[in-house]
Amino acid sequence: LAGIARLLGIDAAADGPLIVMHSMRQVHRLAATWELLADPPTVCFYVGSLVMLGLFACSRLPRGERWRAWIGALRSLTLVVVAWAPMRVAILISLYMHRVVHWDDIMPLHVMNQFWSPWVHLLLLLGPVLLAWRFVRVPAAEPSQAAKQPGSPPAVESPSETPPTAKRWHFPTAVGLVLLAVAVFTAAVHFDPVGRRKAGRVMVVERHSTWEPTDAPYDTKVFGHDSGYNYRAIYDYLSRFFDMSRLLESDKIDDTTLAKCDVLVIKTPTARYGKQEVDAVLRFVKHGGGLLLVGEHTNFEKSSSYLNDITRPIGFTFRHDLLFGVEEPYTQLYRAPRAPHPIVQHLPPMDFAVSCSIDPGRSHGRSVITGTGLWSLPPDYHPDNYFPVPHHQPNMRYGAFVQLWSMRYGDGRVVAFTDSTIFSNFCTFQPGKAELMLGMVDWLNRRSAVCDPRGWLLAVGLVPLALGLYLARRRASAWLLLVAAGMCGWALGGLAVAAVHRRGMPPPKPVRPMVRVVIDRTASDVPLSKGAFVEDEEEGTGFGLLEQWIARLGYFTTRRSSLEAFSGDVLVVLCPDRSVNREFRERLVQYVDRGGKLLVLDAPENRLSTANSLLWPFGLSVLRNQEWQGRLSLGEGWPDVPIESAYEIAGGEPVAKMSARVVVAVKRCGKGTVMAVGCGSLFNDARMGLAWTTEPDDDMRLRFDVLFALVRSLATGDDVVERPAPPSTPGSTPRGRGG
Repeated sequence: LAGIARLLGIDAAADGPLIVMHSMRQVHRLAATWELLADPPTVCFYVGSLVMLGLFACSRLPRGERWRAWIGALRSLTLVVVAWAPMRVAILISLYMHRVVHWDDIMPLHVMNQFWSPWVHLLLLLGPVLLAWRFVRVPAAEPSQAAKQPGSPPAVESPSETPPTAKRWHFPTAVGLVLLAVAVFTAAVHFDPVGRRKAGRVMVVERHSTWEPTDAPYDTKVFGHDSGYNYRAIYDYLSRFFDMSRLLESDKIDDTTLAKCDVLVIKTPTARYGKQEVDAVLRFVKHGGGLLLVGEHTNFEKSSSYLNDITRPIGFTFRHDLLFGVEEPYTQLYRAPRAPHPIVQHLPPMDFAVSCSIDPGRSHGRSVITGTGLWSLPPDYHPDNYFPVPHHQPNMRYGAFVQLWSMRYGDGRVVAFTDSTIFSNFCTFQPGKAELMLGMVDWLNRRSAVCDPRGWLLAVGLVPLALGLYLARRRASAWLLLVAAGMCGWALGGLAVAAVHRRGMPPPKPVRPMVRVVIDRTASDVPLSKGAFVEDEEEGTGFGLLEQWIARLGYFTTRRSSLEAFSGDVLVVLCPDRSVNREFRERLVQYVDRGGKLLVLDAPENRLSTANSLLWPFGLSVLRNQEWQGRLSLGEGWPDVPIESAYEIAGGEPVAKMSARVVVAVKRCGKGTVMAVGCGSLFNDARMGLAWTTEPDDDMRLRFDVLFALVRSLATGDDVVERPAPPSTPGSTPRGRGG
């Protein structure tokens, strides 16, 4: 590729995986990737053309000439595509340097977008299309002697005519065999035997890791950066499903210690593992253990280097990079495919935070999550967290990246994930995060007696494919229908694999008590949190921090809509502004009557409030005819809380008042409880500090305690007790670590 650039007159040289090109502005280190040389559109054009030429040859030529004609067309098409590849690279490099020269000197250089522009790719397809149109031919059938005689009708083969040597059942059988063969091939690609569960002993390694600890506090007393940037919440969540333990700094990583667990979790190490420790971990996996490796972007604190000491003997490595989205740098939404791996089969759409990628190398594994439409940059060692500015640079990579890799090693399993940030307290209960961790641990807590099925399934699928093609060999018009049967087999195979995975690995059931708090997204669409930030950071009108703070009580939040909103113990509706149908209201009444707890927060800022449509069935209502301002009184032992605006609540038992007006009330209905809050803006993001890293002052701390008291009272059924004494020591201060 560097030679092509030099032929164009560009001052260029090759430097490992880079094409180094010089311009008056700067030196450009363009990444030499397979995507640059063999782009996906050209590859798809090549494969699709071969299929079309095969169908054309089979439908237009006699049996004895088809293979020879297709091979000839294959040679011509291959020469066209191979000859076009360097010309295409030359056009792209020339266009790139042309744009560099003409770019405004005072503006940051932004010309890499041409390499993933769909319009550029489509225009560059004109080259191979026109060349193939000119040089690729499938010869026409030679007319028979009878057809050459004047007056004789042309010989036309009826597509429905059965050749005399073929029986009537041959062709239907061939179609069924091809469908079966492709379904088996599809299973070979997607099917991964789930296996039987083990004892469920999960050990998290705290040794060699001071980052994102699981034993740091996450409660109602300690706040600040380090309180949010740890794994305490996800550890507590897993403890409801598995037998959790920690391998502390004082413990040894050896065969005796590792024999006490079924799944070993190594997350973001900050110190190197010794050779004996690495060998002990690998022996643990070989003998049937499950190993979860959680890495982070840009080799932060050398975490990827230390993880690679463990993964390199297995055959793959964590790359030292950071991934961005093509359309929006910090938006990476993952949706599970139609035939997902068992790990992600119960996953709702999930946003990544800041991820690196995995180089599969020579390992024989499976990509559980492949992110597409991404680009990556290497570390920038000037910031403390090595985070590069998301700016298009010539050394960037782009395309598809592995973000979750799984494989078998000996009798055990290994799973490697690349975004440690999403399991920190501040975002672990956002959609998909906790489900992903639960899926990875559940997958590793299994052992299958069946080896990797890809090899033998491919071999098995060849038998019906060969037999089906043999039975259909005398049908000149059969190939299009066989291709259709193959597509049907692909679809049915994917659906069958997904069904088998769901049956073999249903969502784990809790083995210990837990309180699930559902944040409703049916009647409410208020901004919450996305990643490390609240969605409405400028105005602060959302409730992302309220959602995060509920987990400090030891409860576990999840976002649900429609009838799934009634799957928890407590349902929280934040400033509802959407209408709900009759079925939803009826189910809401049943939910409370059977013991569910309902919390409805409303505020004067919610101009399109539909809160009363949810509260009226329970004899409660928000009196929206007058806004009130004053000081909130929660009871004995509580200081008054200043409130700028609130609505009065009618009905129920008073919980908090503003002078003589009730602004928080509770009503017991059946076995459940409903709480209505008319001062919801007291707990919006602006009043809660706008960021989870904020160290609260006394007034903010008081608002926190009021929120904790109300939610705890609703969940437990107890009265609001006296305010707990504030901690004697301040919370930890921000250290600016991680993503």
